[in-house]
Amino acid sequence: MWKSISVASTFGVAFLSIGSALAADPMMDVPPGAPPVEGAPPRPIDPDHLPDRVTPPPPSTTTTATTESNPTTTTEVIPPSTPAGTPQTTQPAPDPSFYPDARNNQFVERGFGKTYPGSVLGAGVLLGGGVQDFSRGNIRDMTRTGGFWSARLVAGTREYVGLEAAYIGSAQSISSLGLDNDAVLMSNGAEGALRLNLPIVRGAGLFEPFAFGGAGWSRFHVARTAVNTSDVASNDDVLSIPYGAGMAFAYRGFMADARFTYRSTFYNDLLRTTGGSLDTWSAGAQLGFEF
Repeated sequence: MWKSISVASTFGVAFLSIGSALAADPMMDVPPGAPPVEGAPPRPIDPDHLPDRVTPPPPSTTTTATTESNPTTTTEVIPPSTPAGTPQTTQPAPDPSFYPDARNNQFVERGFGKTYPGSVLGAGVLLGGGVQDFSRGNIRDMTRTGGFWSARLVAGTREYVGLEAAYIGSAQSISSLGLDNDAVLMSNGAEGALRLNLPIVRGAGLFEPFAFGGAGWSRFHVARTAVNTSDVASNDDVLSIPYGAGMAFAYRGFMADARFTYRSTFYNDLLRTTGGSLDTWSAGAQLGFEF
């Protein structure tokens, strides 16, 4: 019996040694494709478990064409064809309505518009002056032709109907018994007018005949006289009705106009004894900017 136990022990020790050796071998029982164990010798390549190879794209194909009349060589690069079943991605064509022609855009730089004006707001500021004189009665015999000055704001410069608001001033020499020799009849006032335009646009330029009419107020004052003992009042406030016509020109923000204006006046009390109207006519020009 002791002999059988000894033999069994010997076989048990042998099996334990073989199992320990197998457990210490890092290359045993490692499934294909698993990452290598640190410190293990290089693993033999198994041809049945090689990774899929990436097939390189076919080379570009070139064609050469030669014409008899013009012996030149043209090389055309043909891209490789897309394999069947590959999804295609295409970009939709842009809508032309979102990309208007710059020539028809009123917000482009001045002067480059074709059908739209260079002005965006259709307004202008003008400064100018000219000559002025009375047209009626005794006051014309007492005064000489003088000058006027103005500051004007115009709206609707490129429309058929526009508006104007202006400050108007004038100065004329006046002579009468009881006034100093260098006496001057001055006026200051404000007026507004409705303006009818006929805009003619040529590229960046504007030619515009216009007519206007409105209402205003003016205050006449005799200046540069120490004592006034004449029949002319020192001050007089009158209602004025200006109307007239002119021609305007604009180009890339620059604006000018020339006009003739007649002003009918009411509530005239400047000539205290003889009376008389203070109607005036004026002709002048103005320069400014359109925006």
